[in-house]
Amino acid sequence: MKRTAVRPRDVGAGLVAAAAALLAMAGVAAAGLVLLGADEAGDLGALTAAVVALAAGGPATLDATAPGDVPIPLSAGVEAMPLGVTLVGATVLGALLARRGRDGLGLRGAAATVAVAAGLVAVAHLASGNVTVRLPDDAATAAGAEAGQVSAADGCPDGGGIPFGGSGSGGTLDVGVSVAGGSAAVAGATGALIVLAMCWPAQRFNGATRDRRAIGWPVAGVVVAALAAAGASGSAAAVGGVVLVLPLAVVGALPIGLGVPLTVQADGVLGCVLDGAEPIAPGGPLMWVSAAALLGLGVIAASRTHRPTSRNRLTVVGGVALVVGAGLATMAVLARVTVDLGVGGLSLLDARLAADPLTALGTGLAAGAAAGVAGIVLVGTFRSLASVSWRPWKDRARP
Repeated sequence: MKRTAVRPRDVGAGLVAAAAALLAMAGVAAAGLVLLGADEAGDLGALTAAVVALAAGGPATLDATAPGDVPIPLSAGVEAMPLGVTLVGATVLGALLARRGRDGLGLRGAAATVAVAAGLVAVAHLASGNVTVRLPDDAATAAGAEAGQVSAADGCPDGGGIPFGGSGSGGTLDVGVSVAGGSAAVAGATGALIVLAMCWPAQRFNGATRDRRAIGWPVAGVVVAALAAAGASGSAAAVGGVVLVLPLAVVGALPIGLGVPLTVQADGVLGCVLDGAEPIAPGGPLMWVSAAALLGLGVIAASRTHRPTSRNRLTVVGGVALVVGAGLATMAVLARVTVDLGVGGLSLLDARLAADPLTALGTGLAAGAAAGVAGIVLVGTFRSLASVSWRPWKDRARP
């Protein structure tokens, strides 16, 4: 049996790819935070590390003491992936791993996976610490009054009696930030393995690189258009929001357009605030955009089949169904947002915005199969028209 020698240059290339991916994530996270003005509210380094850890899939926990006459401990847990940062890291990692071809790809990927996990442990350590947040004047008092009004209107417990901001001065709030390094490392290593798995077909099949470029141009166009629109608004915060949140919004919107609703669930003392919240139902313009994208995918898959046999048709339909089903299920997992708020050890609100992955998988399989069938019909019709021997049809392109 032939043995493959371990080449130090492949190990080094994997380590470099992991380091470059983490640095790229940190750069995008820092840019987005600066555009949002977060550098004026706290330590930019710690906030950047926290965003990178969140982008890798690690949960963050915030602890503070409310200002006022009586010190009350506050806590919050956040699980949300700023996919703008995540996609940049995945793109850089995949491009550098695939750069040297198939030879040594597995070794480069293994080294990069270990390095990403170790790097995220270090990132989580950098994100853990105290961040001094500058509060605007009367922010806490106004928030407490609004909370009391909303609570009274919805029949929830009144929070207006909590002595926040008794002096009416904004001042500062020391927030302790902690990120679960183990969770971030496991999630990051899993993401690195997924990127490695996606590199295999790109190296094995000659058409995969061409297809990736064909998909990349429209994606780049959407990103540039969104950034231009945000910049035209004259708000740096809008551009920062696009950098960090646009992919998350897209990933959440596509399942909705294909028929998978996003549901809101809430528990805790103030969970009644969100009682009766209707799921974000599918329909509207998103449905037509998603249908057009699916039809395009079906046409691309069908056009690559040169001999329209029954077996090839089944392969096209099954392949498109699996791709769309797996894609929607992945989007449903990535688009989840969870926020947990507590005061003095009491859980106030545990809110979750998510789509059911199993529903997304089933919907994607059905929609993908339909798109594959439609693509076969359209491509077959076009090829039939192209082969028509009628003289006027052959001369249709002549002036």
